Amino acid sequence: MFKTIFQKLFWTSTAIILVVIMVISVSMFGLLNNYIVHERMEASQKASKSIEYLTTEFAAESDDFRFKMAYNSTLASWSMILGAKITVMDMEQNVFAATDNSEIIPGTIINTVLSGNNINKFVKTSEKRSHRHIIGMPIYYQGSVLGGIFFSYPPSIMKSTMQEFSHIILISLLAAIIFALILIYFGSRSVSKPLKEINDAVLEIASGKFDKRVDVSAADEVAQLASSFNYMADSLEHLEDMRSSFISDISHELRTPMTSISGFVSGILDGTIPKEKQTEYLELVLEESNRLVRLTNDMFEMTKMSSHGYKLSIKKFDFAETIRLCIIAAESKIEAKNLDLNIDFEQENIFVLAEPDSIKRVIINLLDNAIKYSFENTQIDIRVFSENTHIVFEISNIGTGIEETDLPYIFDRFYKSDKSRSREKSGAGLGLFFVKNILALHSQQITAKSINIDNNSKRTTFTFTLEKA
Repeated sequence: MFKTIFQKLFWTSTAIILVVIMVISVSMFGLLNNYIVHERMEASQKASKSIEYLTTEFAAESDDFRFKMAYNSTLASWSMILGAKITVMDMEQNVFAATDNSEIIPGTIINTVLSGNNINKFVKTSEKRSHRHIIGMPIYYQGSVLGGIFFSYPPSIMKSTMQEFSHIILISLLAAIIFALILIYFGSRSVSKPLKEINDAVLEIASGKFDKRVDVSAADEVAQLASSFNYMADSLEHLEDMRSSFISDISHELRTPMTSISGFVSGILDGTIPKEKQTEYLELVLEESNRLVRLTNDMFEMTKMSSHGYKLSIKKFDFAETIRLCIIAAESKIEAKNLDLNIDFEQENIFVLAEPDSIKRVIINLLDNAIKYSFENTQIDIRVFSENTHIVFEISNIGTGIEETDLPYIFDRFYKSDKSRSREKSGAGLGLFFVKNILALHSQQITAKSINIDNNSKRTTFTFTLEKA
């Protein structure tokens, strides 16, 4: 029925307002009617006391013409004050006095009053949808019912009162409705407009425009949605940049060894490479082939670790011994850059609960990065200590460091902070992604910081935790 959120909000709110106004109007008319009836009853009771006294006195002085004139004048005065026709009857239902001789009181009402009961009732008139209001009260004299007083309020009085009230209410309600519709219109626009902007932005992002953002100028749920959308757009744009960078890097990583392999094999086949050097070049072909295998294995491992079915084989092992083995394996690289290694273990044997092979891979990756990005003739610090229920591993090196803008992304897959790296620092940008993913599978975290030492060097530190055995 409604095609837009604006239409839904506007017409739904309008319908609610109209229903509320109708309910309030009916309630107010009901309250007004009850108020009028109550006021008439109180006024009639006051008048009946005066008329009752005069009636009993008049019955004793019925021959006094002046008293009769005074009595009739009093009835006329009360009739004018109340706006009602007044009829006084005796016990034989004869009209003792009346302000309008044409007024007829129904017999059931007369009988009720003469039996000693008050009555407050609306009686149908000859006119359609019209009722006259009759209030009847017995007249007592020395404890006995002497007769009855009947106040008959014509329908026109009630009708005119209701009409006046209706005009006031109608004007007020029209003003309220117009004002409410204006507020509903702008309120609906304030909700639907940002949603439309978000929808338009989604379509643009779907078409490949990842730089599209939505302005956030409030603090409500729609603004939170806009902020979440902008966060998603930032993530998608970053992911797209990584994807483009990954495709470029993978193309380079695959092209280089494949070109080398193709060139070496072609040289061997066409005789360009002499037989005495063929073994040397075949070894290069094998090295490049192994490099392709490692790259393929890394990508396969990345996919496997990202799947929900990947499970770890957690066991207790000596973390300190694993670190020593990793250092021994990297000894030649450390010596090649003339690096000092400062190792600080809290204890000789440090046991943790983790998967040994995956944690070994974490240490190798971090140690390899520390060696690779250290300046020559500097020092690498490795520190392991306990903290509550965890073992903390900390490794730091001195080198060019990591830019502050790159720190939030260094653990993302395919991300490389060093865009102009040399060949020896090549890779697909998966090392730190594996590190973070492995530790996440262990329900642990890793952090990185890079602090300036001077204008040309920074101390970069990676820290992660493992569960103490």
